[in-house]
Amino acid sequence: MGRTLIYIILYAALNVTGAALIKWQLKGRSLESVSEWLKLILNVTFVAAFVLIILSALAFFKALSTNSFSLIIPIATGINFILTIVVGYYLFQDKLSTLAFLGFALIIAGIILLSLNTKVHV
Repeated sequence: MGRTLIYIILYAALNVTGAALIKWQLKGRSLESVSEWLKLILNVTFVAAFVLIILSALAFFKALSTNSFSLIIPIATGINFILTIVVGYYLFQDKLSTLAFLGFALIIAGIILLSLNTKVHV
C-alpha cells in the first residue's frame, strides 16, 4: 500500500499544480477572441501545466496498476480534493464558509468510510 500511496500523492500534487497554473494563467483573461486563445495556448506556463496534468494521469494509471480500483479511486479523489481546497484557499484566496467546511468534512469522512470497506489486493 505504501507504493500505491506514493503514486496517489504524486498524482494529486501534479494534477493540482497543473490546474493551479492554468487558473493563474486565466486571471484577467476573457478568452472571447481567437487571438486570446492562441496567446493562452502558446504560453509556456500553460503548456507546462498541461504536461503536469498528463504526468499526473500517468502516476494515477500506475497507482491503479498497484491496487484495487475501489480503493484507489476514493483515496485519490480525497487527496486531490484536500489539495485543491488548500491551494484554492492559500493561493487564490477562495473563501470557505462554515457550510462549505461542513460539506468538505462530510465528503472526506465518506471517502474514508468507503476506503475502510475495501479489501486490499497487491
